Amino acid sequence: MKLPLLIPPLECREDVYRRLQTISDHKALNAILQVNPLAAAEAEYWHQARQQGQPIAPLQGIPIVIKDNIDISPLPTTLGCIALANAKAQRDALVVQRLRSAGAIIIAKANLSEFAFDVRSRSSLAGDVLNPLMPGVTAGGSSGGCAAAVAADMAVAAIGTDTGGSIRIPCSYTGLVGLRPHHRHELLQGVAPLSPSKDCVGPMVKSVQDAALLNAIMAGKPLRPLRPAPLKSMRLGVLTELAGDSPQQLRVWHAALNTLRNSGVELIDVTLPILAEVASAPCLSLYEFHVAINAWLAMHPPAPASLSELYQSGQFLPEFSPFIAQLLSHKTLKTEQWRSSRRFQRKLREAIYQLVHTQRLHGVIYPTVSRQPESLEKMPPGCAPELSAISGWPALTLPCGVSATGLPVGLEILCAQPQEDLLLSLGLACEGVFS
Repeated sequence: MKLPLLIPPLECREDVYRRLQTISDHKALNAILQVNPLAAAEAEYWHQARQQGQPIAPLQGIPIVIKDNIDISPLPTTLGCIALANAKAQRDALVVQRLRSAGAIIIAKANLSEFAFDVRSRSSLAGDVLNPLMPGVTAGGSSGGCAAAVAADMAVAAIGTDTGGSIRIPCSYTGLVGLRPHHRHELLQGVAPLSPSKDCVGPMVKSVQDAALLNAIMAGKPLRPLRPAPLKSMRLGVLTELAGDSPQQLRVWHAALNTLRNSGVELIDVTLPILAEVASAPCLSLYEFHVAINAWLAMHPPAPASLSELYQSGQFLPEFSPFIAQLLSHKTLKTEQWRSSRRFQRKLREAIYQLVHTQRLHGVIYPTVSRQPESLEKMPPGCAPELSAISGWPALTLPCGVSATGLPVGLEILCAQPQEDLLLSLGLACEGVFS
């Protein structure tokens, strides 16, 4: 079901019941960690409001899945971890408050990579999230449960988080539209941290219009119609270094570029020398997670009191034990390593800005990931998702075709703009070309 701009479904109550049944029918995908027990009652409330002729809210009756690292009171916020199975949220996250005020029904909380650590969604609470398009491969991560839920029609939309590609990677794997907005720290209220300097909250949906609507509501911005950028005036840089080496994906990618050219889009091959530094750039989550998660744990009793206590409990995926031990060694912020990482953020941000503006580009494009998933194990996505994550500039992924393997290929657009308006306009135009 497409989420029509500002026109909620007429029979939201029946739709929510249908989605709840779909969740039950697709348990084997491991996409959902917990169903909201109040979802049916909320659907009844909005049904009665409509029957009584009350003003229609922009998301009235729309069923949405939320990643289980975002607070929804009074449900636990588990991060997919057994040790946090009872870590109750005291109040809704800010973005959830805004979605609910707009009439959305939070139907369930989605499985994820435990602690949002990985580009594959595997947790100690529910195991691997399977890709609905091909259950033998991963749905990606860390917001894989969100992607699987929308792709399998368990919900109209999902809200995920993105620190290094965690919205865009699973959306690429499942053929969805995923938006990583411009980094706004204030929207992280009620969101479990991984790296506060990079964390973002964004929509995972089936159309660019839907992404624009949800993004505006979560950001507290006025709702305005989204119009596609004129194709014949679009000038996009193609980051050729990020094309990858997968023959199946490259065939789709080059066909997508030809489709854009034939539609009047001006494509310019460009290079970004700083890309050579991205793969080896210091990871901010190494230095920020320990301090940030300790503060979060203190607000979610009866969770373990600290990361150290959680680690000592052993109640998490054993494969993460060495990584958590490494995280525990970074006990304070503002070390020289942290400062070096922050300097690289600014350096990459400026390099992208200079590329876009010296070449007079509206944005740059590249495949969202370097290759498609092949199993339930993690497939290194390449450094493409990190361009937006490290720089803070917004990025949007949308499907541009399907490879011979039967899996979709994602095209990512990145804009050096502090707002998402231009990015979404470009995405809407490209979506029309590929549909």
